[in-house]
Amino acid sequence: MGSPQETKPSRPKWRLYLLDAALLGVLFVGRASIADHYHVPSGSMEPTLAVKDHLAVDKRAYGLRIPLTHTWITESEPQRGDVVVFDSPIDGKVMVKRLVGVPGDRIAFDGEALLLNGQRVPQEQTADGARLELLPGAHHALHPELDQGPAMDEVEIPPRHYLVMGDHRGNSADSRVWGLLPRENLLGRVVAVLYSSREGLSGGERWWIPMSTDEGTGVDPRLTR
Repeated sequence: MGSPQETKPSRPKWRLYLLDAALLGVLFVGRASIADHYHVPSGSMEPTLAVKDHLAVDKRAYGLRIPLTHTWITESEPQRGDVVVFDSPIDGKVMVKRLVGVPGDRIAFDGEALLLNGQRVPQEQTADGARLELLPGAHHALHPELDQGPAMDEVEIPPRHYLVMGDHRGNSADSRVWGLLPRENLLGRVVAVLYSSREGLSGGERWWIPMSTDEGTGVDPRLTR
C-alpha cells in the first residue's frame, strides 16, 4: 500500500485577513486618490450629462490628496471648461458642474450668456438644433432654452477659487447661489460618460463618451442630445 498523500500546510488565518485588508486598502486609496465613478443625480448639467449617467472621474487631474481630507499633497491647475466633481461648500454633498471661471477672470452672466473679462462668450446653433457655448478651449453644449437665469453681476475670481455653473443654467444651484468654489473642495475631473441610458442613443453609442474632443474645439454629438 502507498503512503498517505501528504497535505500542504494551510496558511495561517491571520495572513489571509492581512492580505484581504491590504487589497481593500489599495482599492480604497485608488478610489479616494486616483480614479472613481460617479452617478449623476439631477438634470443641472443637461444636455451634457443626463440623470443617471455614470461618469469616469480622474482624481489625479488636480494633484494628489490625502484620502478623506481636503489636504493636497501635490497640485495641478484646473482649466476653464473642465467638468468637475467637488464637495459642496454648503452641505458637503458631492456635486458635478462645469468650471467656467479661473483665478483672475472677471465673470458675469446676463441670464442668457456668460461675459468673460468684459466679452460676451459666443454661442451658436448646430444644424441639428443643439445650442453650443464657445467657451475658450472648451466648446460644449448648453440647454436649448435661451432664458437660463438667474443673472449674476460681475465678480473677479481670487486665487484658489473657481466659478462653476451647470450647462442647464436655468435648473442649476451653482456659484450664482452659493458663491465661489474653494480649491480645497475639488475632487476630480470628469473625463467621460462611462454609460448613458439617455434617449437617442443605442448599442455601443451608450458607452464611453469623452468630455472633450479635438483639444476642446469639438463636441461629441452624443453629449448634445
